[in-house]
Amino acid sequence: MSSVLFFGLGCALFFLLPARVSVSQAAPALILLICGFWISRRVAMLAFALQLAASMMAGVLSGAIHTELGPKNIPVKTLYSTEISGTIIGLEPRGKRIRATLQPSAITGLEDDQIDWNIRLSFLGDSDLAIGDRVTVKARLFPLKPPSVPGDPDFARNLYFSGIGATGFVFGRQFDVQRGDKYIYINDIWQVIKALRQSVSATISDHISTPEAGIAKALIIGERGEVEFEIAEDLRKSGLAHLLAISGLHMGLLCGTVFFLIRFGLAAIPTIALKYPIKKWSAMAAMFAGLIYLGLSGATIPTQRAFVMLLVVWVALLLDRRAISLRLVGVAAIVVLLLRPDAVLGASFQLSFAAVGALVAFYDGPGRTWLDRQGMRPWYERAMFYLGGLLITGLIVTAVTAPIIGFHFGRISMLGIIANLVAIPVMAFWVMPLIVASLALMPFGLAGLSLVAMAPGLTVLLKTASLIADQDWGLWYVSGLDGIAVGGLLCVIAWCLIWRDRWAMVPIVPVLIAVMLIQLNHQNADMLVAGDRESWAVFDDHTGTLHVSNGLSGFQKSIWMGRFGIRPEEMDDQVLACKDDPCFLSVGQGNDAKTIVIASQLDNPFYACRNADIVANLQADLPTKLCETSGAKVLIDDDVLWWQGGVALRVGGLKEDSSFFQTVRSDAGGWPWIVIGGKAGR
Repeated sequence: MSSVLFFGLGCALFFLLPARVSVSQAAPALILLICGFWISRRVAMLAFALQLAASMMAGVLSGAIHTELGPKNIPVKTLYSTEISGTIIGLEPRGKRIRATLQPSAITGLEDDQIDWNIRLSFLGDSDLAIGDRVTVKARLFPLKPPSVPGDPDFARNLYFSGIGATGFVFGRQFDVQRGDKYIYINDIWQVIKALRQSVSATISDHISTPEAGIAKALIIGERGEVEFEIAEDLRKSGLAHLLAISGLHMGLLCGTVFFLIRFGLAAIPTIALKYPIKKWSAMAAMFAGLIYLGLSGATIPTQRAFVMLLVVWVALLLDRRAISLRLVGVAAIVVLLLRPDAVLGASFQLSFAAVGALVAFYDGPGRTWLDRQGMRPWYERAMFYLGGLLITGLIVTAVTAPIIGFHFGRISMLGIIANLVAIPVMAFWVMPLIVASLALMPFGLAGLSLVAMAPGLTVLLKTASLIADQDWGLWYVSGLDGIAVGGLLCVIAWCLIWRDRWAMVPIVPVLIAVMLIQLNHQNADMLVAGDRESWAVFDDHTGTLHVSNGLSGFQKSIWMGRFGIRPEEMDDQVLACKDDPCFLSVGQGNDAKTIVIASQLDNPFYACRNADIVANLQADLPTKLCETSGAKVLIDDDVLWWQGGVALRVGGLKEDSSFFQTVRSDAGGWPWIVIGGKAGR
């Protein structure tokens, strides 16, 4: 397991290093480390250290290989009106739109031999499309969008490793669909899955009313487009958002239900139970059920990860190995990281394996003795133990995942433990068994009764989420968490879970000290200027006010509010949109007060430079030398934003001779998926 931990660290290290490591550099280093390990294998401590170093270098090599195998020649400029021909290889309903993944064969304005990547296009929601269809569309095509400012989410990285090189939208209904014989085999396979998902969606709509129908579709087929925004927000605030993403909980409950029902049924037949391995038969049935659920749910990345983990468990049962152990969790993590090394930086991967690893370590250790004593107890005592187990599970998961949730989302639901005490039993004993029954009965047209019986259970989930979400005091908003400090803390937790020995705790002491020092010295940027040359935000720490550009999108505003720990319900009081252009701001107090001027285009830059510490001219250049001699300490203009991308600045740390100033190009501009100023990183 230590090797698995360091392999994951290597994957993360590859993406966090200031300079990119190539395969030709990582491969020889890995070979040398393996040779060193083999030579020193009789010296335990040295061999162990070299083993961990080799594991880390293997993670770096995995990241390098996947990066070099990624799309080449991705677009670097917007094609405002182009004709695209290709084959649809993926469909995902998104409310009133359909998001389609297209494998292009021709794009007007690009050479055919330069297209080795896929496209994600947005169609109208009622478009008649199927996987395998060949389409010709009139669309606007955008290059992959880099983070708006340093520290913002990097959505382009996930698209790049998914084989997508550009995104765009189709103009209205300006597209033609062809279903030729050449694609009939592909179309037949995926058409069955698409038809099944549509049939399940229609059946749910026929028997369950909204909003429960939206939750049912999210749980069964992974369609979240019908989940209302208010309900989704309640689920997030109450710590139940994991119910909307089909992942380990859903896959485990469904497969576990199938496993239990089949084994229970076979055990009731003595002739079969005494002669045949019904446990293995049940495991194979559960594997098959999981595969079907994977297809119905749309085979998203979290669902794939959950299926891989469950597959490892069922294979262990078939091989008469322990189904639940940290070793098997490690195998699942290795499989996922070998397929997608970039997943290690995502919240989904971190939350999944942090929670599963902590729970397995507990129930495979001190929790095992506690559980083993329940066998001969009365049913009511076992029920109390079950509820106690849920409480302990909630405490463990909340403690382990809190740093991850706080870092990625800026808020932690402390009442999520209580919400899950209700939600998990409802899901396990009410909703999921009826989902299994509904899927089994749908081919016979008899799913109505089970779906109707499921609806009250979904109502209980919604009422629980709403009740907990209304308790504002239970939702903690956090800001200023340092990524390196959080990563170091997670490594310490993982090390403790793996070894569980007091002597093994010695190496983590200096790491903990380093984590605390890094976090204590961390300073947030308090001025953000996006690379789109329109959006900006300035946070005044003394007043707790976030000044933003007029017309800032709600999505970008929510991201930046999370960075500064501002609650949505406090937005009207703490977030102020500046309607003036140029906008004059004064932040700080006394000697720390700073004057900032931000404009789309300054008519008189000399006046601004003489009277401000920071001048931002978003859509025009500034006379740099004259502004600097006039007294302005920091200049941000069109030239900086176009060639360097968004800017993050520490206004509170501004001094006469230095300041915290970072751009997207300096932070992450070397990656091939980062397109800034018409150039992609190399």
